[in-house]
Amino acid sequence: MLALSPIIVMRPLLLTLSSACLILSSSALAQTISESQMRAANMARMQAEVLNGGLRLYSPADCMHQGGGGGCLLSNTLEGYRFRFLGGAPGWASRGEQATIETVVLVSPDAKTSRVEYNGPVRGVINP
Repeated sequence: MLALSPIIVMRPLLLTLSSACLILSSSALAQTISESQMRAANMARMQAEVLNGGLRLYSPADCMHQGGGGGCLLSNTLEGYRFRFLGGAPGWASRGEQATIETVVLVSPDAKTSRVEYNGPVRGVINP
């Protein structure tokens, strides 16, 4: 009878367990963005697009095209989702130009209503 080393037996088990942990942790990350946050980000982005002349004249920062508003989400409280993001002429970011417009929008927790808190010239340095 052939005796197997404990290392040979355990290695496939450890690989299987580590793969399972990676799958579980990545699905947990995906679940951190709620459906209402996704809707809120879309509402804030579209509101800024309308306020600033439409997509022909305005393009928001890339973070507003990421799930749930990415790094543009300032806060998620009982008051709602607050987004702060830059924007400018279409292609501004890819051409390495500075943003010309800053927008702050508060969207209700259920993502059904919103209030623009600021939409105007960039007031300070924030990540696009």
